[in-house]
Amino acid sequence: MSGGVVCCRTWLWCCIFILGIRGACAAPGDEIVFALDKFVNQAVTSSIPGASLAVLVNGEIRLLRGYGVTKVGGDKKIDSATVFPLASISKTFASAATALLVDRGLIEWDTHVVPYLEDVKFSDPDLGKVVTLRNVLSHTTGLVPQAYSDLLENDVSYQRILSILNRVKFVCDPGECYGYQNIVYNLSADMISLASGMDYSQFVTEHIFIPLHMHSATFGLESFLNADDRVVPHVRTKSGYAAVKPAPYYYGVPAAAGVNASAQDLAQWMLAQFGQYPEVLSEDNLTLLHKPLIRANQYRYRAKLSNVYYGLGWRTFDYQGITGFVHHGGWVKGIRTEMVFNPVTQTGMVFLTNCETDVAREVVLEFLDLYKRYIDPGVSGDEVATSGN
Repeated sequence: MSGGVVCCRTWLWCCIFILGIRGACAAPGDEIVFALDKFVNQAVTSSIPGASLAVLVNGEIRLLRGYGVTKVGGDKKIDSATVFPLASISKTFASAATALLVDRGLIEWDTHVVPYLEDVKFSDPDLGKVVTLRNVLSHTTGLVPQAYSDLLENDVSYQRILSILNRVKFVCDPGECYGYQNIVYNLSADMISLASGMDYSQFVTEHIFIPLHMHSATFGLESFLNADDRVVPHVRTKSGYAAVKPAPYYYGVPAAAGVNASAQDLAQWMLAQFGQYPEVLSEDNLTLLHKPLIRANQYRYRAKLSNVYYGLGWRTFDYQGITGFVHHGGWVKGIRTEMVFNPVTQTGMVFLTNCETDVAREVVLEFLDLYKRYIDPGVSGDEVATSGN
């Protein structure tokens, strides 16, 4: 099914309300649903090849829908089960996997990277021995930001890059400044593999994807290419959007950007962030993952956001006096992804598109404006459900 509003915990369609026919299934807060559906539909109609959208309000999945086509010039439609590369939204799974291992006593947040990973060496051994797994997951290692991402994009292997990691300089002491990473972030995958005794992707699949019913979620380029229902990336040209081959390089750092998934899958992931799967992610772990740790930058949104921080695998921010938003976005060649929510009211949005476009930024701001208008952040989820706001 390509679209609809759902009044249930999952996308099993226990109550369907087809968009455009307002009926008994409509619920408080669905003004956000209708407005976001209209916004994305107009964007796809006027400017971009396709997209997939999930909207959750008051802890329920209210919309799962696809728009447009998987490839310009083709007739295969995108639906809510269509698979996209998630790019940096993948980072959110590494911090969750760490939390699961910490609960089992197999590793600690403050386990030092060295000597836990015997082959890793830093340019300053004294500072290097201070770097912890928590630093890796919060982008606070102190290393030059985006260290060697350019090499990865030029087909240098992750293992080769690790062998020269000791050339990367520290710009601050670990824990003292924010510096976004991809290569360095993937050290978390190596530590998780060692602690669990399993391949990183296997651990995440067995302990997160499967129990959360993320049926289309996978790791790696091969799995993406083998998906029957997947998008084709697009880049902008003078004459419009052109299809390109999926970029392989960031799949080499699975903790940073290795996951493929659909809007259906990420709706389940958001439910887990709301505490609706405590057997996977406990309330204590969610509080820790979403806790602001280090002030961060957010260039794409400029002055629109305030108090922008990075936690453990997630960004956090305030918007026009409303606190507690949690977010991560992603970009790889031809793909943009966004996931944003407020756990207090259990309301959020997932937007995935098969092109490079400012619409990804604009839809996040649209969601935030709608949230301010229709959701009262000062009340609990149960109160939202009965207040009519």
